[in-house]
Amino acid sequence: MDLQGISREQKEMGAAVCMLLFIISLFLKWQTFGPISGSGADLGSWPLALIIALVAGGIMAADGLRMDMPLRRINPTSLATYLMSLLVFYVVVFIFAIDGLSYGVWLALIFSVIGLVLTYSVYRQDTR
Repeated sequence: MDLQGISREQKEMGAAVCMLLFIISLFLKWQTFGPISGSGADLGSWPLALIIALVAGGIMAADGLRMDMPLRRINPTSLATYLMSLLVFYVVVFIFAIDGLSYGVWLALIFSVIGLVLTYSVYRQDTR
C-alpha cells in the first residue's frame, strides 16, 4: 500500500473517518446464532471501545485540522496509534471468542485496521 501520495492531513482525516465508521459498526450485527443475533453494543465492554474510538478519532481530526491540543508532553499521533492498536486487538479477540460471526465484526476489523495503518503512517512521518 503506497501512502506517499496522500498528504498528512488527508491521512489524519481518513483515520478519523475510520473511527467514526468503527463506532457505527458497533451498532451493526456482530453475531448470528440461529434466530438470535447481537450487535457489538450487546457486548459488555462496548462503552470502552466507543470511548477509545472517540478519543483516537478526535485526536486525529484535531491534528488534521491543525487545532491546538493540550497534549504537550506526548506526541498526539503516538497516542492515537496506540489507541487504534487497542481497537484492532479488541476486535480480533472477539473474532476468536464469538461463534456465528456476522458482517458488523468484519466491518469493525476493516475500519480499525485501515485507521491504524493511516495513523501509523502519520506517526512514522513524525519520528523521521
